[in-house]
Amino acid sequence: MSRTSLADQVLPKRFRDELDRILNEHNQKNHSVIRVFQRDSSRKTRRERRGNLRLIFAELRQLGYRLESPTHLKPKHIQALCTHWQAKGLATKTIVGLFSNLRAFCRWIGKDGMVEDIGVYAGGREHLVRKTAATEDLSWEACGVDVEAFIENAKQIDRRLGVILGLQRYFGLRVKESLELRPWRATALGSSHLYITDGTKGGKHRMIPIRSERQRNILHAAKEIVGNRLTAQLRWADKTWRQAQGHFYYLMRKLGATHEQLGVSPHGLRHGFLQDEYEHYAGVPAPVKATGVLPADRMEHKQAMLAVSLQAGHYRESATGMYCGTLGHQLRPKANPEINTNLNDEDKFE
Repeated sequence: MSRTSLADQVLPKRFRDELDRILNEHNQKNHSVIRVFQRDSSRKTRRERRGNLRLIFAELRQLGYRLESPTHLKPKHIQALCTHWQAKGLATKTIVGLFSNLRAFCRWIGKDGMVEDIGVYAGGREHLVRKTAATEDLSWEACGVDVEAFIENAKQIDRRLGVILGLQRYFGLRVKESLELRPWRATALGSSHLYITDGTKGGKHRMIPIRSERQRNILHAAKEIVGNRLTAQLRWADKTWRQAQGHFYYLMRKLGATHEQLGVSPHGLRHGFLQDEYEHYAGVPAPVKATGVLPADRMEHKQAMLAVSLQAGHYRESATGMYCGTLGHQLRPKANPEINTNLNDEDKFE
């Protein structure tokens, strides 16, 4: 039995119909103001944005704001929503996402710029501390899991599952990317790189270096599974993407790969790969491992972070911090201890 949404329960039908008309006209477009090449939003983005906006107006009505039309949105409503979300204890990341939806909606209705910086409504950005760097190593190895043994065990249940996990750990693929991978097409440009195009976040393509024999063995096994079908995807052939996703997580629960059982999630495999890549480029372990060993200088660290980001499909150095941590001020140039800072004013001018 389907559940009735809060919007359907509290918003008048006329209001819902007008909101749906606005969504149907604008929601398919990607409204990023920084993209060079614009394209339609993904189905997931459209679905989530529609649900969020319907919920936003439903919450406004519950707060006592009985708007006659969605286009009557005003700054006082934005303030009320932010205060409400903070009182509910929503995560900063969630609030930031809701504000992004509100900004897009205001552009749709001709009120671009009405939604100010989130700090204006939250009493300053110090009240919205968003985690941008890992302070805990989330790789499976850090949780005491023998990754090789786990993958071998997975192969006993389903050989395809073992390959999918290998792609996540030794190529850094996300779950969807590993399920949607077309092994033959991904290696069509040669044996030195894996070209990731299917199932990527935001449709961003990327190239991942193939350096080890282990990586080559994983790709060979993937090709054997799909056979000679050059455009075949690695997921179970009798399942849609959604069905394959559900089956994958079912098998992971069966093997104990949950926070409740082994203390890990499939995404932790990606953490392990990206931390390895940082060490490859920087020559020292990732900062989140807290070994105390530092890169030679700040530029070497920043180059390694950028290289890892490119392989993760983020294209910005700052995103690497969520996987590898950051060094903070540890690489800041130290003052020269040989310089006498206790000189009097006369001495300074001699």
